[in-house]
Amino acid sequence: MISFFLFLPIQILAFTYEQQQQLISDEVDFYLDYNSGNIFDYAFTEMIGQGAFSEVYLGYRVEDQEPVVLKHIKGSKERVVNREIQILKALQGLPNIVQIIDAIKGDEEESDDFFDFGVVDNQNQETPQMEIKKQSHKEGHIEATIIFAYQNTTRCLDDIRKYGNYSLKQVKNYFKQIFTALNKAHELHIMHRDIKGSNVLVDDNDNIILIDWGLSQFYDDGTHQSTKMGTRYYKAPELLLKYKQYDYSIDIWAVGCMLADFIFKTHPLLPGKDNEDQLKKIISMLGTNDLYEYLNKYQIELDLDEIPQVQNRVDFTKLVNIKNQNLVSKEGIDLLEKIFIYDHKLRINASQALEHAFFL
Repeated sequence: MISFFLFLPIQILAFTYEQQQQLISDEVDFYLDYNSGNIFDYAFTEMIGQGAFSEVYLGYRVEDQEPVVLKHIKGSKERVVNREIQILKALQGLPNIVQIIDAIKGDEEESDDFFDFGVVDNQNQETPQMEIKKQSHKEGHIEATIIFAYQNTTRCLDDIRKYGNYSLKQVKNYFKQIFTALNKAHELHIMHRDIKGSNVLVDDNDNIILIDWGLSQFYDDGTHQSTKMGTRYYKAPELLLKYKQYDYSIDIWAVGCMLADFIFKTHPLLPGKDNEDQLKKIISMLGTNDLYEYLNKYQIELDLDEIPQVQNRVDFTKLVNIKNQNLVSKEGIDLLEKIFIYDHKLRINASQALEHAFFL
């Protein structure tokens, strides 16, 4: 049987500048050291999520029945998987952030043997196996499984927003925790790059856990990075304008979009039909008074068939209605105004947001 390989025991790491430089570039290939290990040390009980290159399962460690979450990655580039694991290791022990336990690398054949074996129910009886679409295995792509600490919830922030029965106090609690998690990550020069409600788990005590760091990246000033990141409704203007020297503030913009949805009971705040339309919605919200100064400052070309003829910013107080008036405060509107700024260098950061009057 072909062996799987287990990463070295995970510890809290303080990355040096040189180590970060190795991991920053999307173009750099690098390799991690592996010890022998076995995916069959774990069992899974049910699939709880599926993406283009990964499937997420609830499961447990066979040795002690400790519940875990397994993220099985299929057909992703090795450098991308390695970067995600290194970032998760760097984030270990930090509050409100999902915690990595193990990372196992293997080949496609043995992964299929494990993940096609069948789902084990609570009585340890085999149930019919799931039909999973298999990704084609390309050269330079790998099979890997990341094991996470179990969170006693599958509820996410989107679920709470959709249900709609929440208070302003709860909103402040949720978003203070989100900014806390991002502040710690940003201090380690890590951008999440896919902040959205479905990536924020909420337990029964209203504690949040920020998950899915698969698109995360180390930041280095001046480095050009891919703008094909994030989810459309939460994309900052610099991503939509294909400005490749963006920074942590793309995460802050996304949080602002979520916060606005909670405060004003909108979803989404900016419902773009595609990336171009999303940019038009942003211009309609922020106006053109600051737009051209911003474009000139960063030498960004604006390629739109039609530019919204709106000069001034939207007055957020005009979004107040009978359904959301108990959630809107002048402090909340002020925080949004400090987030929704074209110039990413002028946008409020996570540390400053935590000190904002909205959370005091």
